[in-house]
Amino acid sequence: MEQALVLDTGEDVLASNFGNLGDLFPETEVKCRIRGCNNIIRLSGNQAMQNIAHGKNPHQERMCDECYAKLQTLEDKEMPCSRPGCANTWTWNRYQQLEAMVQGRYDTPPKGFCNECRESLKSVEDKQIPCRLKSCKNTWTWTAREQMAANGKVPARRLCDECFQILKTLEDKEVKCRVKGCDHTYVLNRYQQLEQIRAGKTHADAHRMCDRCFELFKSFTNKEMPCKIHGCKNTWTYSAYEQLENRLATPEGEEPKVPSRMCKDCFTFFNNAKDIEMPCRNRGCKNTWIWSRSMQLTAKVTGLDHAPSRRCAECEKYLKTLKPKEIPCQEEGCSGTWTYKPEDQLKDHCLGREIPQPRRCKSCNEFLSTHKAETLTCEKCGKSFNWSAQEQLQVQLGVFNKPTCCADCVSQEISEVKEKPIEAGAITPVIRIPTSGDWLKSPLTMDWPRSMTSALISRMEKADYRVVCIGDELTMSCEDHVEAWPTLLESRLQQRFGDSRQVCVLNAGMPGTTTDAAIARFGRDILPFSPQLVIFSFAFADSKCAPGETIGQEELKDRLGRLSASFDHFVSLLAENHIQPLAWLPNPIYPQDSDEAAYDPALKKAWEETRKQLFDSVLRSWRQWCTKANIPLVDARSLFEVNGTHSAKKWMSSWFQHNGIGASSIANWLMDALKDHLSE
Repeated sequence: MEQALVLDTGEDVLASNFGNLGDLFPETEVKCRIRGCNNIIRLSGNQAMQNIAHGKNPHQERMCDECYAKLQTLEDKEMPCSRPGCANTWTWNRYQQLEAMVQGRYDTPPKGFCNECRESLKSVEDKQIPCRLKSCKNTWTWTAREQMAANGKVPARRLCDECFQILKTLEDKEVKCRVKGCDHTYVLNRYQQLEQIRAGKTHADAHRMCDRCFELFKSFTNKEMPCKIHGCKNTWTYSAYEQLENRLATPEGEEPKVPSRMCKDCFTFFNNAKDIEMPCRNRGCKNTWIWSRSMQLTAKVTGLDHAPSRRCAECEKYLKTLKPKEIPCQEEGCSGTWTYKPEDQLKDHCLGREIPQPRRCKSCNEFLSTHKAETLTCEKCGKSFNWSAQEQLQVQLGVFNKPTCCADCVSQEISEVKEKPIEAGAITPVIRIPTSGDWLKSPLTMDWPRSMTSALISRMEKADYRVVCIGDELTMSCEDHVEAWPTLLESRLQQRFGDSRQVCVLNAGMPGTTTDAAIARFGRDILPFSPQLVIFSFAFADSKCAPGETIGQEELKDRLGRLSASFDHFVSLLAENHIQPLAWLPNPIYPQDSDEAAYDPALKKAWEETRKQLFDSVLRSWRQWCTKANIPLVDARSLFEVNGTHSAKKWMSSWFQHNGIGASSIANWLMDALKDHLSE
């Protein structure tokens, strides 16, 4: 009791000694030292002075009475070590328990290591682990303590500090559905927003569907739809997403309309193509029309490798001003008329013709089409001779009488009569080109050959020796008609005859002329000229194939069979009209040098192989057919390649067309083949 009294006295004395100094410190409020406790402790000036006297901070942290009372009820606890597999313990002291109690986490004791594990922890170093966000290149620290607790397991996926700080500033947002036509929204959560931010994108870049659209989307599957280009057999993919948008854009109760699109090949061709100016189809017109990209695409799909024949805008405008006219039939003795169509009037207008070319009326044409040549017996010599349909028509019209003698007997009679001199200004026979026939059934053959002009027709009328060269691009030859082999052949023939005979060679070559097309053109481009010789070749056009087309053995056999029948038909037409034939095989082709289907290497390779196979097969068949029909044949391909491919290509201007040198060589070879024929 005495000691207590002394202590109390000392404190009173100390307080009295510092009383005046304590007044210098105002009363302050100090927060309870226990983390998580919000209680306030009032600290007087005297207490602050006492702390100073004891060498402490005047505002030293203290524990509030409430926390102090709780502390008295607690005792240290032994807790199991948090390292998996360790049976030791660590001490959870009562002060730590108090903080956990105040912070509301007393029911979940903290994890800690025993002394032995803490010693082991000193040998473990912190590791830098990549941030779990794919677009982030930062790392987060996997502490040694966390590694010890993991006990060999891989680290958890965690954000780096920078990403975590950004994440704390974000909140889930309502974003409009990406599907066009949908008014609904979806929730873009904080983590998804963080991914967009770290990837440098905005919320609009999320491009996601709402739940309703996603459920509807799952009911669709991708579909293969036919290409919109007529004749194309390829397809384009109608995706499930496009079907979804189309469904939402269609009023309820109606069926969505499937869009019309091109396949990949057609779209690529269309994008790479350019509009081309083409000459008007009417000879004599210098205007042009536009061969558009879409028209080029249609031509490619249908297997045409050249522009169709069309009129320019000026000709179309002028055509609308014209009306049909009735013109008297060309046949003497006929009172009928034929219709001078606006199209024919336009052609003559472009050529500067004021008077239309003579033609037959419908009844005369029908008579010729329904009557065939008849065989009559000569009353003098007893020989058989042909009575043509034209001669029958003239008899029908009362112009001539039915013949009773053959041409030889008639010639004999004429030779016995003194020849009368031809009066000056006598009219030469007129060549009349028919205006209707099978050639009008195809856009490839409906036009006249490019070189068939009025001037050439006039020359053919006056010529003693007439030659018609009919065929495809390789007969049409060089772009400059002066360098084309038919022109060169005419020059060589005229030189051969000199002044004794007048020669005229018609270049009736037209792109794409197959054997069947030549048969259709026979009545317009050969028969009216009564040629002594026809030089023909259709092998290049007959062996054409479209990109992507494959030819099996059976299909090839059928194709060659049809060509053989067409070849025999054409040859029979020549024989019926007593025309001497001369066939020739074209120059070699090099499909590998072509730009055909160049946008698709695989497609181009397949086309090259098929094109080469067809060309070789057709040439081989032509040799057999000409031998069987006893028709002379000039093999230009073999002559081109006699010194090898490298030498042959010097005579070529493209992968299939010969140049001026090649044309000159062809003319020479044909001239050599005609030596025996000309000597007869």
